[in-house]
Amino acid sequence: MASTDLPVLLGQNFSGWVFAALLATVVIVIHRLSSQSEITKFPLLGKEYGNRRKRAEAFLYQPVKLYEEGYRRFKTQVYRLTMPDGDHLIVPNAYLDELRQRSDDEIDVLKAFTDTFANDHIKLFPPKDRTEVANSVVKVDLTRSLTRLNPRLSAQVENTINSEIPPCNKWTPLTIFPILLRVVAIVSGDIFVGPDYCRHEVYLASAIDFTNDITAGAAQIKRWPKFMRSLVVKLKLAPAVNRGQEHRRRMREFLEPMVEKRRQLIKQGHPVPDDLLQWMVEKTSEHGITDVGHLTDMQLLLTLAAIHTTTLAATGMLYDLAVRPEVVQDIRAEIASVLKETNGVMTSQALFNMKLLDSFMRESQRFSPPFVDSFRRYVYKPITLKDGTHIPAGAYIETPSLPVLHDPDHYPDPEVFNPYRFYDLRTKDDTLDPNGFRTRESYQFVSVTKENTSFGFGKHACPGRFFAANEIKLIMARILLQFDVRFPDGVKERYPNFYSGSVSGPDPTGVVEFRRIEV
Repeated sequence: MASTDLPVLLGQNFSGWVFAALLATVVIVIHRLSSQSEITKFPLLGKEYGNRRKRAEAFLYQPVKLYEEGYRRFKTQVYRLTMPDGDHLIVPNAYLDELRQRSDDEIDVLKAFTDTFANDHIKLFPPKDRTEVANSVVKVDLTRSLTRLNPRLSAQVENTINSEIPPCNKWTPLTIFPILLRVVAIVSGDIFVGPDYCRHEVYLASAIDFTNDITAGAAQIKRWPKFMRSLVVKLKLAPAVNRGQEHRRRMREFLEPMVEKRRQLIKQGHPVPDDLLQWMVEKTSEHGITDVGHLTDMQLLLTLAAIHTTTLAATGMLYDLAVRPEVVQDIRAEIASVLKETNGVMTSQALFNMKLLDSFMRESQRFSPPFVDSFRRYVYKPITLKDGTHIPAGAYIETPSLPVLHDPDHYPDPEVFNPYRFYDLRTKDDTLDPNGFRTRESYQFVSVTKENTSFGFGKHACPGRFFAANEIKLIMARILLQFDVRFPDGVKERYPNFYSGSVSGPDPTGVVEFRRIEV
């Protein structure tokens, strides 16, 4: 491409565009530098690594070491940690009860989330009001519908596991993550777009690959200076961003006729599907939102939030089971006992009564949370906490997650994987509660506390966690009823987790051997 073509690509008013971009960049840089200079009063962790770039690299490649050191040194005070986009403030969990009371005008979860994906430049996420509609549908409509929909979901889980996992009549090695990814995408799709469309390959391709491409795209964008990022997107110099935009186009084409048909059914007073897309069609109509593009963005946002995180959690749990055959027998016995009471139907009450399975899931999560941090927020307005700690506008704040989950004050013998830990706390009154919760039900997998922020905390805690827990239980219970699992010969320990910055998860390449149980 000739350099003289550039003004044409950017529009005719090239000099005006450049001036406006430079002016905006200067303003943003000044604001960012101002907030960065104000937070220098807080101690800096990792100073020994050298300059900003080297400290950011240390965060990317050894976040656990940094967070554990920060928790030891600064357990009760705010400190700075350098990340690729600048210094963030790590705030002790003791402040969470106070921070949760702050309004979104002061500290905002959405901007912190979308900034992670460079959304100012990629622009693939819906605006705040649309995101709030999607959250409301998940938090209210989906959660309230689980009791009604569980028999349908249970049947979908059984059918999908039988179609995606080979017969395994003898011990069969499987790279389980990609298999579970399709299982979760199909089962989630049953609720997201309905059972008639959840296996459509166009839907599955976008539902599965959008997360990978948007994450890779954000990384590609962030390699460029901030003032060049919009130009990089405009010139299509970030291939993964281009793929993300293609997913958006294909998903819209996939959804458009479905949405139109559903709107016609509503107009004609006919019965409508019972799924999340239908609830969104109805809810967006109430808010005057008619563009299918917004529904598309909401659906993609759901897949981003739900499918990979659920799959990673389930994969980690299977690894934890494969190395502990003794607990497999106990959990399987519990599942069988519970299902006797419901004639084999996995109702919501049946899933609730699988308390050992729930305990195992929470213990697995304690060792493998989806992020080593939590409660990430962008500070719009300066705030002063009750103890006088002042946090300036423009700062990013977050709290530690993984170190808290291994604090002996909260979890005795924290380095011991105890599948019965939370089962005992919920079912045995003589088990000492180290956290003094008002109710032992705070130790359920879905519960959100300052001592376990894996699902976030406060009003913006993960709205889909009840669905995720429900889905994982259905999948794990079905697998354990149908298969024995173990690691291949020579694998004596669980595969280690990967860590990339604040993101963590089980090794997606790990192999688990399956063998179908003779009934």
